[in-house]
Amino acid sequence: MSGRWLMNIALLALVIGLILLIQRDLTTARTPPLLTELNAADLLVIEIVRDGEPTITLGRAPTGWRMEAPLQLDADPNQINRLLAILDTPVQRSFPAQSADREQLSLTPPKLRLRLNTLEFAFGGIDPVAYHRYVESAGLVHLIEDRIYPALIAPPLAYLSRQLLPRGFTPVFGRVNGVALAADTLATLATMTAERLELVADTPRDAAATLVELSAADGAQWQFAVSEDRRRWRLNLPTNPATPHAKPSLLYVLTTAPVLTPDPEAIDPTGDSTTAAAPNAAAENTLPSDPDALIPSDAAFEPPAVRLTPDGEQPLDEDAAPAPTRKLYGEPDKDAPSGFGDDPFAPEPAAAPDAATFR
Repeated sequence: MSGRWLMNIALLALVIGLILLIQRDLTTARTPPLLTELNAADLLVIEIVRDGEPTITLGRAPTGWRMEAPLQLDADPNQINRLLAILDTPVQRSFPAQSADREQLSLTPPKLRLRLNTLEFAFGGIDPVAYHRYVESAGLVHLIEDRIYPALIAPPLAYLSRQLLPRGFTPVFGRVNGVALAADTLATLATMTAERLELVADTPRDAAATLVELSAADGAQWQFAVSEDRRRWRLNLPTNPATPHAKPSLLYVLTTAPVLTPDPEAIDPTGDSTTAAAPNAAAENTLPSDPDALIPSDAAFEPPAVRLTPDGEQPLDEDAAPAPTRKLYGEPDKDAPSGFGDDPFAPEPAAAPDAATFR
């Protein structure tokens, strides 16, 4: 009896194992393949090429993703995550590109091209039945869900980070119209986020605009022209070699205007003494006329110069009147030696004596 029970248990375990194996195979067969086997950790470059639009190039840096073209600024992490969704996009159906009417599928020319490292995808039109997107890659045309296409047609500004300051930039010193900023103001600016970004043409800076300069510990600097209400911060962008005459600016529109608290006693830890050297330079050009007046200890004056003749005497002033000479008696064509005929014990005269001939 016990032997039959053992045999029944073994058969039951075998049946359960077969059921699980068949169920796994069915699940695997129903799971569609992914559009690419590329991992997000291996992705270094993303390029989006659109007809009639500037090419968007994104590169991964140690501090995160950055836009390399058409602008050189930090990228928005949320927009990057929308693009990375293509790595998990399942393929609904695939067929060879040679057997497809590429023109009818809007793949000749494609609506846009996406490059992930060296892997390229050409995006075409929409399937009118299931509303799937045609994507060509490596000689195959795939049908995928149309989830990533809206992110691909977004303007370049949508890929930029809305953080006022770039990642890794921690301001340690700042100025507002040349006056040092307080430390709490610098901490506030490091956390500011714009509600939107605007690309404006190169126009002269408003005379009423406030100039804010920020410096990091490594010497990096960031400069803004701030509107009167302190909600619009304008950043001048680097010149694009393709359009050297265009000098656009990026406008950060803030939801809340930060308070710019000055602190004239703040010290620049970066060692930029451009502003600090100005008082000394002014003091050097305005020496006090009173010899007993107090002079600042940090005034940048030249040390006093003392010049002596080889005999250890003070040289004569070239601009002063020539000293009178004495003539030897009987030899009027020769000058008497210096000090000849003077009383060595006489007090120092206040002025040089009149010229006289020794007799």
